[in-house]
Amino acid sequence: MKLSTSTKALLIATAAIVLLFVLGDRFGMRSNTKDPREFVIELDTAAVITIRFEDHADPRNALQLVRKGTAWERMAQRADSLPATEQARALLAQFQRVPVKRDMGMILLLGERYQLTDSTLCRITFADLDGGERALNLGSSTFAPGKVGSWTYVNVPGEKEVYAVEGLLVGDLRAEHRVDRSGGLAA
Repeated sequence: MKLSTSTKALLIATAAIVLLFVLGDRFGMRSNTKDPREFVIELDTAAVITIRFEDHADPRNALQLVRKGTAWERMAQRADSLPATEQARALLAQFQRVPVKRDMGMILLLGERYQLTDSTLCRITFADLDGGERALNLGSSTFAPGKVGSWTYVNVPGEKEVYAVEGLLVGDLRAEHRVDRSGGLAA
C-alpha cells in the first residue's frame, strides 16, 4: 500500500505531537494547577495547645500562649487587656475558619504593598497535640466600603498567593492596637 505525501506528513505530525505529550508528561512539564482555596486556615480548636504570635516589624509584640489543662498561660510578659485564657479563646474563635474573600495575586508582586515581606509581616502559629502546626502570615489591613468593613491581606507560609480576608486579624496583638484596662494605650 502506497501512501500519498500529504498522508505521510499527517502521520508524522501526529506522531510528533503524541511524542511531545509523552515526553512532557514523563519529565513533569505540566502546569501546576490547583483548586482555589476556600479557607486560609482551619483549626481543630480543641487540639490547639500553643498559640504563637510574631511581629517581624516590632518583636516587642511577641506573644505565646500555652494551654495548661483548661486554662491558658501567657509566656511573654506584656500588657494585655484580656487575661490569657480569654485572649486564647478569642484568638481560637477568630482563626477557627478564615474564609478567602478574594485572591489578590502573587506574593512577589504584592508582598511589599501589603506588608507581607520578611521584615514587616506578622505570623500567627497554632500548634496542636500531635505536633502539627498551622500558620498564617498577616499583612496590612484596610477598610472596605459598605457592609464588609475591614479586610486583612494574608499569605499561607510556603505558598505564593496573597489573599484578602474579612476582619482585622491583627486586632489588639500589636502595641498600636492594644488598650490597657484604664483606657490608655499599652506599651
